[in-house]
Amino acid sequence: MREERLAPNPAPVADGIGMRSSVVAPSVLARLRAHVFSYRYDCELEAGVDPEPGSALQVHGARLSSDTERADLAHALRVVLYDAETGTSLRHGRVPIRSDAVRRAADLIEGVIDRLESPSPARVRGVARLRILLADGQGPLYRSDRGSVTAAMRGVLAAL
Repeated sequence: MREERLAPNPAPVADGIGMRSSVVAPSVLARLRAHVFSYRYDCELEAGVDPEPGSALQVHGARLSSDTERADLAHALRVVLYDAETGTSLRHGRVPIRSDAVRRAADLIEGVIDRLESPSPARVRGVARLRILLADGQGPLYRSDRGSVTAAMRGVLAAL
C-alpha cells in the first residue's frame, strides 16, 4: 500500500546522536495502523525496534511518550491497587487480578505511578512494557503460574 506524506519534501534534521534523518509526517493509514495494532507495536517497542520516520510504529511511540498516555497508565495502576485492596474487579467486570501479589508489590507500583507522573520524560520502552503487563490476561498480574508481579514491576520501573 502507498503511504502518503503530508510534507512533500522532508528536510533532513539532526536526530541528536550525530546521524541525520528525514522528518516524515505520518499518513492517515499509519495513524490507523498505530491504533489498530497497538499491542503488536508495544511488543516491538519493548523489544527495542527502531521506528522508521512516519511509520505506524513511530506514531505509536509518540503516543506512548505523551502526557495523556502516561496519566492514563497511572490511573490504570491506581485501579489495580484499588481492586487489590477491595476485591472489586469482578463487580466492575474487570479481569480479576492477583490481589495478594499486587499488595506485596504496592510500593513498586506506587514508584511506577510516581515515575509516570513526574515531569521528566519516560522511555518509550518502559511505557510499552507496562502496557503489555496490563493488557496480558495470561501474565503475572493475573496468573500465578506466569511469574512475579514484583519482578514485572521492577522491570517496568527500570525500563522507564
